[in-house]
Amino acid sequence: MSKKNPRKITFVTFSQSIFLTAKYFLQNRLLSFAGACAFSFLFSVIPLFMMVIMVLVRFLHASPNTVSAIISAIPALENYLNSDFVIQSVQSIRTVSSFEIIAGLFILWMARRFFASIFDSMQNIFHTQVQRKAFFNQILTFVTEIVIVLVASAVFFAYISLQTIASLEFLREIPQFDFIYYGLLSGRLIHFLPNFLIFSVITVLFRSASGTKPSLTLCMAISLLCTTSFWVFRILMHFFLNVSRYNLIYGVLGNVIVLFMDIFFFFVFFLIFAQFIYVVQFFDELLLGELYLLPDIDQVSLGAGIKRAFFIRPDFLIAKNKSNVLSFSPGQIIFNKDDSDNFAYYIIKGSVKLIPELEFPDVNVLLHRGNFFGETACILDQQRNVTAMAVISTRIIKIDSERFRFLIHQNPEAAKKILKQISPFF
Repeated sequence: MSKKNPRKITFVTFSQSIFLTAKYFLQNRLLSFAGACAFSFLFSVIPLFMMVIMVLVRFLHASPNTVSAIISAIPALENYLNSDFVIQSVQSIRTVSSFEIIAGLFILWMARRFFASIFDSMQNIFHTQVQRKAFFNQILTFVTEIVIVLVASAVFFAYISLQTIASLEFLREIPQFDFIYYGLLSGRLIHFLPNFLIFSVITVLFRSASGTKPSLTLCMAISLLCTTSFWVFRILMHFFLNVSRYNLIYGVLGNVIVLFMDIFFFFVFFLIFAQFIYVVQFFDELLLGELYLLPDIDQVSLGAGIKRAFFIRPDFLIAKNKSNVLSFSPGQIIFNKDDSDNFAYYIIKGSVKLIPELEFPDVNVLLHRGNFFGETACILDQQRNVTAMAVISTRIIKIDSERFRFLIHQNPEAAKKILKQISPFF
């Protein structure tokens, strides 16, 4: 009976990815970045919505009443932005003057702190893989702001156009188009526009701000998961949070507090899923690093036990590198002393004995599941100074020298460990 092919994505792999996401989320201090993004957003969202209104009314000639209806679909903004006043102010300008252009640039400049906070947080997540210059960050910030304003304006304008078409009398007389009339004109669709815009913006940020070029499919899937998770969380939070009581006690301050909580938790979700994209993109290297730094079996602390339980099974590496997974019978030689292969080895199961001299088999080192061996000769590109022999039925996975050296280059803790091992050779 043939053995089933191992799968890359198993419950173990999923658990490892969640563990790594949580680990790096805390290690990168992303809660602080979420707070910074939320605070910057409060000072940036109003200028951006002013730009969207300006584009809709001045350049796309949207109906002021329709624009007001769209803006009112986001109740939190209505508490801080008088859309009617902004629309009237925009309409009162008859020609595009240099002052209007300067004012538009100034509004974008006011909003740059928000996007700078986002790019800083993304840089902190992907810092080991991408380094950008400050000037490039500034240009990217402005371009992203302009793109978001144009995309938001286009989506709103498309909704307005569809609403206008759906209001035509001959369409209302056709039963097959009832879903257009009752769906669009009833205003139900408008409540999904903010979520659609959030999904679109998150996708763009995941794709461009990371600098590591994750696939568009991955970005869209994670963006959808992020948007849905925040939407569900926000519903639950507002269900248990008595907003009316909050406003009764604190008045306007209550609205600000609730709005800030919404924004803060949104950016917590945003950064969690951004960190998850990093883990998915570089899972091979991260998993290999965790395997190499796996605590020894004689370490009995709670943290060491949890880490061994999470990472001792490298299902993803086994499935991805089937040709590098080798099985040995008891007493079978893995490599001999003075051999010249340049692989490092990880023990998936079983035990391996390292024998400096075959004439003295009692002088040896015994390694078990979860241990690496052979990495010294792999790094130094030297002949083997011991013989490796399987003690019981053993499975190992071999890692080529290029990949192992990349791990040492990227992981400071792994570099420290290998330096301790190779220092006697110098």
